[in-house]
Amino acid sequence: MESKKCSNKNCQRSLPVGYKHKQCENCRNKRVKHVGDVGKGVLGVGILIGSTALTIVTKGKFNLKK
Repeated sequence: MESKKCSNKNCQRSLPVGYKHKQCENCRNKRVKHVGDVGKGVLGVGILIGSTALTIVTKGKFNLKK
């Protein structure tokens, strides 16, 4: 039986026998962090565009202070 290696081209660590994932724990954690950071960036841009569109549509008359 061949020993499995991490599928990340830069890592190639040996994975234990019976390990159910293709990547080692370290590479999986890096990927999750990267996906989270990208998601936060996309959400920030979406909020910026949404607030700008709201201001344009209401012609700046949207006031929270009443």
